[in-house]
Amino acid sequence: MSSPVPDPAIAGPLREALARSNYNTGGVMVALGGDAESSPGDAPVQARRLGSDDQAVLVRLFLLGLDVDADRARTALAPARLEDLERGRLIEVDGGGRVRCPIRISPFEGLLLAHDPEVVEDPAPDIVTGLNSAARTLASLTPRRPAGRALDVGTGSGVQALLAAKHSGHVVATDVNPRALAFTELGAALSGFDHVECREGSFFDPVEGERFDLVVSNPPYVISPDAQLVYRDGGLERDEVSRIAVSGAAAHLAEGGLAMVLANWVHQAWEPWDQPLRDWLEGSGCEALLLHHLSEDGLEYAAKWNTRHRRDPETHAQVLDRWTGYYRDAGIGTLATGGVALRRRGGGDPRITTAEMATGPAGKGGEHVLRMLDAAALLAEGSADSLLATPLALVPGHRLHRERRHTGEGYGPETVRMVLDDSAGLSSEFGPAVAAILVGLDGTRTPGDLVPLLAQALPGSDDEIRDAVLGAVRTLLEQGLVEPAATAD
Repeated sequence: MSSPVPDPAIAGPLREALARSNYNTGGVMVALGGDAESSPGDAPVQARRLGSDDQAVLVRLFLLGLDVDADRARTALAPARLEDLERGRLIEVDGGGRVRCPIRISPFEGLLLAHDPEVVEDPAPDIVTGLNSAARTLASLTPRRPAGRALDVGTGSGVQALLAAKHSGHVVATDVNPRALAFTELGAALSGFDHVECREGSFFDPVEGERFDLVVSNPPYVISPDAQLVYRDGGLERDEVSRIAVSGAAAHLAEGGLAMVLANWVHQAWEPWDQPLRDWLEGSGCEALLLHHLSEDGLEYAAKWNTRHRRDPETHAQVLDRWTGYYRDAGIGTLATGGVALRRRGGGDPRITTAEMATGPAGKGGEHVLRMLDAAALLAEGSADSLLATPLALVPGHRLHRERRHTGEGYGPETVRMVLDDSAGLSSEFGPAVAAILVGLDGTRTPGDLVPLLAQALPGSDDEIRDAVLGAVRTLLEQGLVEPAATAD
């Protein structure tokens, strides 16, 4: 049975104690020698890196899940009182003068997230997980623009809701798991937010008829025959969870509003990976950027989501047989993973563009997402002549890698790869001619300005050079590598 979630009423003094001891991402990274996260297997190593000051006591207690001396904890937790924390179910005191914390408090992006400890085997059905790769991916891909009202569907521990609270006037977080909402309320209190509202219910039921400026969702999208784990298994057939999340996000966006949804979906091997997503969005009134990370067969997918059974080969084999049998019986050939970015814009036919993610996102990947949405609108609405006359600038924060591969016949042609600090995970590689165009777009020149310069160095007629520049610039815009130059007010 899952432990009760601590009372948010204890958060005020505890937040003060954590702030006083520099219990934040940077402080914990320094204390642990480079990492602000922990797992059961890491805790014994990390504990031995810690000193004996108040911060070390709090890291042992709230991040590593180790027990500490009650008197020492009392000092480190001031101004919070040990007795109040025990009544609020945050601290458990044993008869030997030791205390422990049954939950975890993780610092992340200026927040304090409350969640259950990581469980290696047999997690409780209503377990509320902390940071994981999906949560980090969605956090990075979400555009961060000021928003009046924001919505987090399937909030879990509240990671996305609390991140949205940093730039939104009011945030609504929904979940079917009452423990998830309780943890979100605790995390909001620990992070100092009073404008996060939690509502219990399935998907968009708690916000029927409402519109939002930002919608985010990391739903329980795993496609499987199971329904035991609330955070992972939506209990619906095939990819219905992701369909509801994507179409519901589109339906609840206010004019100009943005959404970012992570999803898994089914497509056949002969079918374009984006076709199911396009079908879901038909008539939505939203422009979309569809991000494809990978597609896997049933066995690969089942193995990825059941690594916790690997210690018991017999059980692992039975689970894999059950999952792959489900895929076979349901006619599921290929399972795709990715994300859907949406923006509601009135007028005209909504544009849908696609992109392949070579890696996970980096930094503020949402800035890259926004550039690609903006580029799709620019390219759809503008003529070739207007594009050639538009001053364009390179995106700040990037690196160019030049490479020539050697074969048995010598060095091949040079390729240039552009790596963004804030990236949606795309891989952008091109030849030296496109690189020359890229470098030439310094914010003061238009693509048209480059045509006569390139005509002096490249073979072909003026029209051929013009068409080549136009094609290259379209590609650079589509991939979010250049953008219209800022104009002076």
